Amino acid sequence: MRKIKRFKIPSRQREILRKLLRELPLLRRAGFASETEVTAFILAIFKLLDPGVVYEFNRDAHWELDDQNILYKEMFSACAITLGSQLEPFLKNITNEDRKTVAMIVILEFLRSAVTFVADLVKEQAEKEECETLDLQFVYLPLFGAAAAPKLLREAVRLETPLAPKVLPIILKELNADKIDLSLSDGKELMPRISTVFLVPWQKNRKKGKK
Repeated sequence: MRKIKRFKIPSRQREILRKLLRELPLLRRAGFASETEVTAFILAIFKLLDPGVVYEFNRDAHWELDDQNILYKEMFSACAITLGSQLEPFLKNITNEDRKTVAMIVILEFLRSAVTFVADLVKEQAEKEECETLDLQFVYLPLFGAAAAPKLLREAVRLETPLAPKVLPIILKELNADKIDLSLSDGKELMPRISTVFLVPWQKNRKKGKK
């Protein structure tokens, strides 16, 4: 069953502020003079968010994601998330590159929150089917640039080229990702770029042996 949601994520302003305060030289170069200014910057970005997700469970590989259908032969959920279209214009209007890096750190923290939210939904769905979910496998992630990405995204398992760009349009089509205004440009770039697409493999719960 395909599920489409517009959802909210927490601002996490204190947690993100603590992370940024570990980058004091970066903050100074970016022109921030106080914690209050940094907090206001975090909240300004938060107000631009318009998160959306579409995800669907696939059983027995009725999606042929590659020519040999070797990517997954059993069960997985495919998920596409966007943080909306207002972040890119915001980033383009920042002329100080260090300030842009700070903005990307904040944005990637919000993207982590969105991915965690959706992964938890998929996990709950799997548990109802007496299954468990395995590690996420990312088909698309935005470029981090100089930003310090959260661990979930930085150490994420990624599908390798040329497989990832090959299966991305198939997944977007199967999910009807246009329902959350997510699409591929003529240059095969994901739009809006502050988005992500990933797969969540499922497996049947392993029965515990009797003692």
